[in-house]
Amino acid sequence: METASSPWLSGCLLALVFLQLPAHLSGDSDRLHLAPLGGTARLLCPLTLWSFEDVTEVRWLRTPTPGPAQVVHVFRDAGDRLEDVVAGYKGRTALLRDGRLGNVSLEIRAVRLEDRGPYRCRVQIGNLSREGTVNLQVAVLGSDPYIHVKGFDAGWIQLVCRSVGWFPRPRAEWRDPQGKALPSETETSSLDQAGLFETAISSKVKDSTVGNVSCAIRNVALGQEKSAAMVVAAPSPGRISSSEVALAVILPVLGLLIVVGVCFLWKQRRSREKLLYEQAMEVENLLSDHAREKGRLHKALKLKRAAADSGWRRARLHFVAVTLDPDTAHPKLILSEDRRCVKLGDRRQPVLDNPQRFDFVVSVLGSEYFVAGCHYWEVNVGDKTKWILGVCSESVSRKGKVTASPANGHWLMRQSRGNQYEALTSPQTSFRLKEPPRCVGIFLDYEAGIISFYNVTDKSHIFTFTHTFSGPLRPFFEPCLHDEGKNTAPLIVCSELQKSEESIVPKPDGKGHANGDVALRVDSSLLPPQAPELSPHRDLTLPWPPDVGPALQGLKVPYF
Repeated sequence: METASSPWLSGCLLALVFLQLPAHLSGDSDRLHLAPLGGTARLLCPLTLWSFEDVTEVRWLRTPTPGPAQVVHVFRDAGDRLEDVVAGYKGRTALLRDGRLGNVSLEIRAVRLEDRGPYRCRVQIGNLSREGTVNLQVAVLGSDPYIHVKGFDAGWIQLVCRSVGWFPRPRAEWRDPQGKALPSETETSSLDQAGLFETAISSKVKDSTVGNVSCAIRNVALGQEKSAAMVVAAPSPGRISSSEVALAVILPVLGLLIVVGVCFLWKQRRSREKLLYEQAMEVENLLSDHAREKGRLHKALKLKRAAADSGWRRARLHFVAVTLDPDTAHPKLILSEDRRCVKLGDRRQPVLDNPQRFDFVVSVLGSEYFVAGCHYWEVNVGDKTKWILGVCSESVSRKGKVTASPANGHWLMRQSRGNQYEALTSPQTSFRLKEPPRCVGIFLDYEAGIISFYNVTDKSHIFTFTHTFSGPLRPFFEPCLHDEGKNTAPLIVCSELQKSEESIVPKPDGKGHANGDVALRVDSSLLPPQAPELSPHRDLTLPWPPDVGPALQGLKVPYF
């Protein structure tokens, strides 16, 4: 019975002792522990224990301001527990036990600035617990001071001392060569991004001071300081002041800079004047060249117009009367009885769907086939806003949608809208005309491989296709759609040349005259009233100048 009660009595005795020793069990909140940044801190719990074997739990807590308490380390059931420990302390803490002295300590490795502050150790024996508090202060010894001269002022030297990486806020002072403190002008301290202090302190000393002037920065918490010194040399006899030295150096430099600046500006002005003169000469030369080029272009344009006019006049010598082939006409096209006029109707005509008939594009071909020689015809387009004219191969496709191009056997020109015209090359060639044509002339030279278009209205050349032809060629006509009622006028194939021009034809026998005379058939309506003896369709011979007659010899002109 006594043996069973002995452990219970021992536990009660220990609990009684634990409760009745306030001097040993109460926390000392004024205890301070100093640790270097990045080093190891050992915080001694201010609670003294007689026996560690009866301790149920030791818990170290930290209470940041503001915020709830954080668990730093837990020792329970004879082992360390990490369940409740905050992440910032895991792996960095350990519990140290000293059974001889009856105390415990918390070891914190890799100390950080944010680790500073109060810590509480809570010891629990059975259902009883007590707490004690200890403060951790982190101290950092900063960099060596750096001294530099800020300036000179009437015999005084202004010095500035700087250093970084201190914690807590350091104390700085200047000392004269004898080690006595010098008065400071300004002292500033600020925190950098890492939470460490940067400090700067300035002071003035006489330029006559001889010896080492030092700057000392002290970490009061660590009781250590760092210092740097600057030697102030004694002035030599007859030494001039620093301001005089500065003037002696600056004035010649300023004079040299002024001379260099004046020379530079003078050269710049000369360069600008030279450049302006060269530009003026270049402009004058360009104007002269432009005038000459303008004259050459004007002359070339006149020659080109003369050549085009001559080509048009030559083409008209080969006029043929073209008619429309009704077997090729689209069902919506309406042809006149003489087959020289075509327009687009509103409905399809009851015509035979033969292989030669166009069934998609509203087109019609001429009845004539050309396999050799030169041929010219004219088509009156009037005020139409859209039309397509030209020459195509007899073998072109008549069914379905057709892509018109020289590669597919089409040599066509069209008016698309307004004064916009296109030659259906591949790709298409767009252009504008000075005067919209009311009558278009088409000229085919089979052997030369030429198809030319002319504006009969102003007697000008429009466009020329070149190609090596093979197989029969036929005239092509397309009046196009109505264009909202603006394009309802028909295409009219001219049965004879425009009356504004004389029809130049040779006599049927084709013989020339020795003096260069050429036989002409003259319309009686063009004869003056005073020549009643000339009747219609009467041949006559007009004399040509002697130098033109030989050039016309051998010229082949069809008879109309």
